[in-house]
Formats: sequence, structure tokens, C-alpha cells
Amino acid sequence: MSRLILVSPAAILVLLCLWWSGCSPSSESGLDEEKEPNYLAGRSRKFAQDYTGAIEAFEQALEANRRSAAAHLELGLIYYQNVTSNWARAIYHFEKYLELRPKANNADLIRQNIDYCKLALAKEVPYTPNNDLIRKEVERMGRENTDLRQQVEQLKAQLSLRPASAANKAAAFNSVNASTLRPLGSVQASSKPALRPSQAGERRLEPPPADETPRPVAAAKTHVVKSGDTPYAIARIYGVKLASLLGANPGLDPRRLRPGQTVVIPLQ
Repeated sequence: MSRLILVSPAAILVLLCLWWSGCSPSSESGLDEEKEPNYLAGRSRKFAQDYTGAIEAFEQALEANRRSAAAHLELGLIYYQNVTSNWARAIYHFEKYLELRPKANNADLIRQNIDYCKLALAKEVPYTPNNDLIRKEVERMGRENTDLRQQVEQLKAQLSLRPASAANKAAAFNSVNASTLRPLGSVQASSKPALRPSQAGERRLEPPPADETPRPVAAAKTHVVKSGDTPYAIARIYGVKLASLLGANPGLDPRRLRPGQTVVIPLQ
């Protein structure tokens, strides 16, 4: 009997530890989060494109578990890529997701989404002295994009006119030679005295001055989108900032890149 009394406290302690570890919030996995009823309801409503109802369900999932990274991710995606776009809320939920799952496989993609949301949010904020620098940066990138397009058009025009320009130079040179070597009779018929042979021999024929060679224009780089490419990945390949890349492509939608699409790479 005394042996049972000595063993029982140890057994009870082990049971308490097992019970506590099983009920600890940190042990709840991503699979458990995705089995939560409100989360499942939100996924179903999102699939049916009922985004308002999906947001309500995912918010209820967060009320049940404030550390539900899966619910934060779904809310961030809805505010980011659907008709209910709200850049500030998307940034909040994406950052909460990374806080809860810093080593997630899609962490880089989520950071790209956050960068895009910040740029989009900066464009929507009304002018104030606090965001003057942001405005100037956006305007500068827009001017750089316009300059790049003009340079590309100038280069195309120069390449297309190069053969015709050479032919025009030859024709102009021949016409000058013909007018210079007129018959002597027409010269003598003029009121001025005819040139002596020595003077005529001393006269040199000079070709017309060549056109000034245009300075070469730096050609803008382009990138053809491949399957799986993202603006963040393209910017890293060419060593440019994501903001500069998006500024050089104002019509580019980072959320809907298509294979075969051409992206302009800004000059550094």
C-alpha cells in the first residue's frame, strides 16, 4: 500500500503535464486551424465569391483563436486581390501571418504582396507634407518610365532611317559634283571672266559635310515573363528596387502576370 502511495503522485504529475501540453495553444498546428468550423465556412463563402460573408467567418475564426495564421492569411488575400481591396488591412493581416509563421514556404511571396500594398496605399493617400517624399518618388519613377519609352522610340527611328540616310548622302554628293563640273561654255557666257586653267586645276572638289553622328541612346532592358515569375523575383534578378520596377511599368498588375508578357527593366 505504501508503494502505491509513493507512485501515484508521480503518475498524476505526468498526466497533468500531458494534459497541459495537449491543451497549449502553441501545439495547435496549421491543420488544426484549417479544421476550425468558422474557417471552413469562410473558405466555402470565398469559393462562392461571397467575400463579405467570408470576411465575417474568418473574423469569427480569429475570435476563437487569435493566433490562427491561416485565418490571417485568408483575410489578407481577400483584401489584397478581390473586389473588396483594402491595402491597409491586407498589410496588417499579411504581417500578422508572417509574425506567426516567419519560416512559411510562401513568406517571400507574402513580403512581395506587402510591398505592393504599400505602394498602392501611397498612391491613394491624399497629399500632406508627411507623404511629400513618397509623392516625389512616384513622380520621379513615372518620369523615368516616360524617358525610357522615348529613348526606345528614338532608337527604333534611328535604326529604321539608317539605310535611307546613307542613300540620301550619296545622292547629295553626286548632285554637288554635277553642279560643280558644269560645261566651260556656260561659264564663259556669264559676265564674269573665265577661270584660267591654272586656277581651275587648283580648285578642289570637297564632299558635303557628313551629318553629325547621333549619340547612341542607352537601350532599355526588357524581361519576358516566365511561369512562376513575380515582380519581386524579377527585380532581384536585375538588381533593381521593386518600387523602380513597378514605376517603370505603370500598367503592370503584379497579381496577374502572364507568361510571355514583357516587363521593362529600369536603368540604374
